[in-house]
Amino acid sequence: MATVESRYREHFEVEPARASVSFLGVDPIEILRFDDHDRQHFASLGMARYPMADPQATIVDPSTAPRAELMVSMSHAADDLWRQLAVLAAAPAIEGAVYQVGNRVDLGQPLCAGSRCTGGVLQPSGLQAIEVAGLASVQVLELIPATATELAWARVHGTDALVRRWRLAKTDTADLNRDAVELE
Repeated sequence: MATVESRYREHFEVEPARASVSFLGVDPIEILRFDDHDRQHFASLGMARYPMADPQATIVDPSTAPRAELMVSMSHAADDLWRQLAVLAAAPAIEGAVYQVGNRVDLGQPLCAGSRCTGGVLQPSGLQAIEVAGLASVQVLELIPATATELAWARVHGTDALVRRWRLAKTDTADLNRDAVELE
């Protein structure tokens, strides 16, 4: 985890604020908040401690099984977002979720107070894969916040189609209080 945290610090070039959440039977998940001029960036730390694998798998090779951390950026302060990000980061260890680019996740409740977004889609982040000796590299996946309506539409039309809609509409996906994009 020290390697991942070091990479975060290099990327954001500021000291983070920290929060930690414990879940029964799993080591704590930390959420680091990095503030810059007009954005807050929340990043999980501890999700990559365990390789992601199908819960039905009897053998998991730690040198090849995927590992990831989650990151989300927002354009306004929301000090309570860290709790929901911790829940998502614990899902691979608790529920056997395997996160990868293109996945959709929906908590069924707002990501933070006042948010219309209840989950999001996973996309590549601006961070390169983090190499860790003897283990599969750690991918940092960006959670792009989405409303329940957008997530339902993406289940039918695909994540890539939703991302294209956002781009065409010039949607500020870092605004968690925004309305859903026009979906026809």
